[in-house]
Formats: sequence, C-alpha cells, structure tokens
Amino acid sequence: AAAEAQPKLEQFSEEQIRIIVALLSGSQALGSLLAANPQWLDSFDSERLRHSRRAQGLRREVEQWLRPLLAARDYSGVSSRLRRFKQIEMLRIAARDLARLGGTVEIIREIADVADVCLDAVGRICRQQITERYGQPHHQDAEGRWHPTAFCVLGMGKLGGQELNYSSDVDVLFIYSEEGQVFNEPPGKRKIPASTM
Repeated sequence: AAAEAQPKLEQFSEEQIRIIVALLSGSQALGSLLAANPQWLDSFDSERLRHSRRAQGLRREVEQWLRPLLAARDYSGVSSRLRRFKQIEMLRIAARDLARLGGTVEIIREIADVADVCLDAVGRICRQQITERYGQPHHQDAEGRWHPTAFCVLGMGKLGGQELNYSSDVDVLFIYSEEGQVFNEPPGKRKIPASTM
C-alpha cells in the first residue's frame, strides 16, 4: 500500500500534505483506513475539500450505481458499494474537519446527510428484497379499494435534528401508512380462477 501511495504523495501540494497529516495525526482509525485504501488519496483535492457536499449531490452519486445494482439484484455488490461510499465520505468529512476546512455546524450536517443517504439506500435494498420474497404491501380504504402501502424510515434524536457527530448512535423508526396485506400481483387486477366462476 505504501508503494502505491508514494507516487501520489510526491505530486501533492503543501496544502494536500497538510490535510493528510491533520487526518493521520487526528484519527488512527481513519489513518488505517486510508493506509489500507491508498487509491482514495485521489479524493484529497484541497480545492474540493474546501466545500461541503450537499445532500442532493450525495443522493445523485449513490443513485448512479444503486439503481443498476438493484435492477440486477446484486445485493452483495450494492452493500459493498454502499459501505465503501460511507467510508470515503466519512474520510472526506474528517479530513475537512481535522484540517479546519469546515465549521462545526457544517461538519455535523454533512455527517447527518451521509447517514440519511445511506439509510435511504438500505431501506430501498431491504424493501426490494422483502417485496420479492413476500409480495407488495397494500391496504384498503373505507370504500374497499386497494392502495399500495407507503413505508418510511424516520430519523430520531440527533439524526432527526441533523446533528450527528462521529460517534452518535443512529436511532430510527420504521413506519408504514396502514395495516394491510402483501400480494404478488396488485389486488383487484388479479384474475379470478375459472373454478370459482
């Protein structure tokens, strides 16, 4: 890993070296993560690190690889990619923080945004797997019409307040709109077997 990192480090500016030194001296765990993944040094562009990332940009990035992997039902691939995304983003945020390139409010907001994006992706992965296995949840309204049942992961505590720090627990609730049933085909559109006519 050191041999792979050396040519990149030799091309770095003084500011990039300062950022990496701040990261390595400030967090042994993140330093070890960077040492195990020297290819991630490419993301230490000091100009890029000067600015926080917005939730919309994080979502767009994840969506580019999440949708195709879910369509291919590559659940181990999507889990691995999501884990790598989270590690790279936390490394980026910590580098900004330790090198004093972002304020406290900005940093905790970025941590919460990364958690939001990751939880959304995990919710989609789990929902697709459960739906494939058990069917799509539906509920009936007062007139007896069937509707797809909505589902949501709700952030509580520091996550809900967009105030996560590096060691915060993520407290969530899984909620759905109505009690109902699961169906492999949308209810009301299912064919009635000939034997019951």
